[in-house]
Amino acid sequence: MKFFKHYSKPVFMAFVAAAITSTFFINHAIAAENEELTVAFPDKWMIRVGAYIVDGSNTKFSVSSDFGVGAVFDYQKDLGGEDSDTIPRIDAYYRFNERHRIDFTAFSVDRKGRRTLDFTFEIEDKIYNFGETVDSDIKYTLYRLGYGYSFYHSPKVELSLTAGLNITSYDLSFALADGSSAESAGVTVPLPVVGLRMGYAITPKWNVRYVSEAFFVDFDDSFRGAILSYELNTEYKIFKNFALGVGLARIGVNAEVDDDDWRGQVTDSYRGYNVFGTFYF
Repeated sequence: MKFFKHYSKPVFMAFVAAAITSTFFINHAIAAENEELTVAFPDKWMIRVGAYIVDGSNTKFSVSSDFGVGAVFDYQKDLGGEDSDTIPRIDAYYRFNERHRIDFTAFSVDRKGRRTLDFTFEIEDKIYNFGETVDSDIKYTLYRLGYGYSFYHSPKVELSLTAGLNITSYDLSFALADGSSAESAGVTVPLPVVGLRMGYAITPKWNVRYVSEAFFVDFDDSFRGAILSYELNTEYKIFKNFALGVGLARIGVNAEVDDDDWRGQVTDSYRGYNVFGTFYF
């Protein structure tokens, strides 16, 4: 719940910005009503392949031990974790018609850390002592399947409501530098999301797209989670069926889990850039 309160203002501001921008797009579209009767973004299939360049991250987590709630770690400060990475990313969509489409996204961020401890901590049944050097790894994987309903579609503008399911997994591992005292924990959490997607065709070859999505769920005492993501991309078609693009992306996730594989919490955020090539069919 703290995460949701912390991000309530950014969520509100993101959706206010989306509403203002959509109004601007609609006004432009109304002015263009006398143009040709084609619609923007008519392609049935889209496959985007590229890189997500993470240039900043903030990860805090806890894993409970057999004796109670475990320590809360700042991955970068306490365990020497990397805060940047460049990873492959794939996005795709299929349009049933100009109103309905399904989307898919997949990527995985894998960061490693090494730190000589200035404190002692316990994870599950392993104790890591002051002065020992600990290697760690934290892997965040996202698979998203979504649906979009285009409630406004004109020669220059597409506005859509979105709903989807983000399958988010975290895998943590720890070991002493010599490979001994290895311990791991992992959790996979399904996080539903709703949001708003906008596309604006500046010219037939150059477009800008924006999407914001957020949600909060609470399943009794077993799972509580929140997610907020938004990104802004622009691309230019250098061929009829191929475009190059760049963009900005940010995602924040919070999960509190109490099950056999993980009893603890993770609060995680990533920001960075998208660089990609897009195929249209």
